[in-house]
Amino acid sequence: METIISEQRENIRIITLNRPERLNAVNKALTLALRDALINANADESVKVIVLRGAGRAFCSGDDLDETMDESGSAAGLESIGELVVALQDITRQIVTGDKFVVGAIQGWAVGAGFEWAINCDFAIWAEDARAYFPEMRWGLFPTGGITSLLPRIVGLTKARELLLLGEKHNAQQLLDMGIAWRVVPEPRLMDEVMTVAEKIAGLPAHVVRSLKRTINAANLADLEAALLTEQEALMEAVAHPDTLKLLKEF
Repeated sequence: METIISEQRENIRIITLNRPERLNAVNKALTLALRDALINANADESVKVIVLRGAGRAFCSGDDLDETMDESGSAAGLESIGELVVALQDITRQIVTGDKFVVGAIQGWAVGAGFEWAINCDFAIWAEDARAYFPEMRWGLFPTGGITSLLPRIVGLTKARELLLLGEKHNAQQLLDMGIAWRVVPEPRLMDEVMTVAEKIAGLPAHVVRSLKRTINAANLADLEAALLTEQEALMEAVAHPDTLKLLKEF
């Protein structure tokens, strides 16, 4: 089964995380395929908007801990995780600083990297029954996705600390109240709403849409690249720490 499915409806590229049997948990294959799909969509002149969604009952349930535990105990495994972390940060670069606006369809669970990708989207539309949280700290890991830069801009420093450190679960309405979710709709209407928004953006002149995204990013996200690199270093240090494997096994 392909871990990522890309399809095009006129000038809208729909990219689907496709590990439904694992609630679209993040492993290396999915990460590399998602990065490549986003690079391709951003480079394709026929694409005006990207839609990002998950197959099945969840958007993305976060890190596939079985794979992380398998690889974190050896030098070769840590090297493989290092490649994964670089790809994770590249995904954020493609979503946040790529030329195309990205509309997220968030249903079920958005956990860890999945929550980060939802926040990375220019417009994230959440199903009413969706839930999200950051579990990284309890596992001895570290958040990625530029979230240490992006989240405080959305919710403020104190609330960002709370979300990242305490890892409490929040529903879609709470996320809407915080400004994390852009819109919340009944789950059966989710893709209809997402496609309506995508079509509106796709109907605008592509050159000014591209310029708007670039200008907004230049004015507001000057420190994003530094955050991505710092997160990458912090996560690799966390994965290599002997307590991390113990915490993952206990979980």
